[in-house]
Amino acid sequence: MRGYDDPIVVNPGFKKPVFSRTEIREIVGAVTLLSVAMAIVLSGGLPGLYGTGPAMFLMLLAISAILIVFSFLLHELAHKFVAQKYGARAEFRMYPGGLMLAIVMSLFGFLFAAPGAVYIEGRITEEMNGRISMSGPLTNLLLATCAVVFVPFTDGILSDVAFMMAYFNAFLALFNMLPVPPLDGSKIFRWNKIAYVVMFGWGIAVLALAFLI
Repeated sequence: MRGYDDPIVVNPGFKKPVFSRTEIREIVGAVTLLSVAMAIVLSGGLPGLYGTGPAMFLMLLAISAILIVFSFLLHELAHKFVAQKYGARAEFRMYPGGLMLAIVMSLFGFLFAAPGAVYIEGRITEEMNGRISMSGPLTNLLLATCAVVFVPFTDGILSDVAFMMAYFNAFLALFNMLPVPPLDGSKIFRWNKIAYVVMFGWGIAVLALAFLI
């Protein structure tokens, strides 16, 4: 399926992770706008921006970029790389409207976005589709688990970043695991219900542990 009329341009490299120039631009655009939206939320929304100096906002922007890269971006790249491993064409395309919504909502202190997705073309079986769909949330769960383990050994801003990393990844995994099309959970549930239950339970456990720690 595709979100745009223009064809997906894939470099030579069957079953290898490859990127087109268009995809790279779209990834950079989505990550940048999402990072700005998250930095605004961390500043306290529009009211908080008035009291946030340039230096502080730049620090929050750097933290936000790290969180976005190690959650949203790795989630999407996991889908892409697994799909390409199966010989399919897979490229990320951003949703300009969803990103603009993220900016607007951030002014009210909330982060809600539909930044984009990886579109896949090729002969994909139900099992392949299930594994491709599972790769994104699984990446988030692994990152969340590592962050939770890391939290007790940190303090100050590092502790805050580790907690946000754990929370954001666990939340992103659980949201995408909802068994509602077109979310990943609907495809995973249709393919392997045991894998679905295990991953969903894992997400809840990591999220709860993050708050307990």
